[in-house]
Parts: sequence; C-alpha cells; structure tokens
Amino acid sequence: MTEEYQKVRDNLTSIIEDASVAMLVTQQEDGKLVSRPMQLQKVEFDGDIWLLTRTDTDKYDEINVNNRVNVAIASKSYASISGTAEFVDDEARKKEFWNPIYEKMFDVAYDDPQLVLIKVHAESAEYWETGSTVKSVYNFVKKVVGKEEPVKPSKDTNQSLDL
Repeated sequence: MTEEYQKVRDNLTSIIEDASVAMLVTQQEDGKLVSRPMQLQKVEFDGDIWLLTRTDTDKYDEINVNNRVNVAIASKSYASISGTAEFVDDEARKKEFWNPIYEKMFDVAYDDPQLVLIKVHAESAEYWETGSTVKSVYNFVKKVVGKEEPVKPSKDTNQSLDL
C-alpha cells in the first residue's frame, strides 16, 4: 500500500466517521432508485458501514431483492460509497449501537426481532473534500484493501471505474 493510497483511504475514513447521517440508496423492483436518510452507527470504518432498520420496511424488501446499494454522505465533505448490503441479526451489536432515541424512531427495543442491522460492504468509493480537488478510491473491497492502487485523478476530473 503506497503512502498516497493510505492518505486517500484515511481521508475517506475521516469523512465517514465524522458524519452522523447518510442517504441509503436502494433500487425498487421496477428499477427506480430510492434514497432515505439513515443514522450511521459510530464504529471505526474498516470497509463496512452499519445501519439499523426494521424488517417491515420498503428498504428491507428492496435489499432482499437487490442488495446493491449506495451510501451518500454530505457534511463538511462529501462521499459516495457503493457496495452490497446484507442483514445481520446480532443482538450484542444491536445493543452496542442502541440509543434510546431509536426506541421512538423504530417503535421497538433493541432486542425486538423486527430490528435488524444492515451491513454495507464497501466496494468502491469516491469523495470530495470542500475546497479541494476531487479524489477517488478504487477497488475498495474489504478483503483486498491495500492490494489495489488507486488511479490518481487529475485536478480537473472525476474518474469512475466499473468493478
């Protein structure tokens, strides 16, 4: 892993960890994209993003049909993270993430069987730092982080890569 790659990865991590809310984008069966705000769970970013939802929501149904998602963050800086989502039913982790405010939001307690975690495995990401050039992270697959070097974008372009 080069110093430049590590710097880019650290910047992305900082943007994610500094944010409290993100927009989760899923796809309906008819192909339409749907975005909704989601509370980010405060854990060290290791390539996965954690969210909470209920099993009786549209997003739950949409992810069951197509688990390709995007997580968009807008705060002091901006990030767009694409990957796959999976549902995790882990009581200890739900309890770790639980905030009393969620009881009002979800109308359930942390141990309710309708409450489930969404684990988004980041595959690619790009971010924009306020007042800076666009920087991109490519091949951001958790299992191969550090094995692929990012393509360094020019100061005037935003590069994309299909994985």
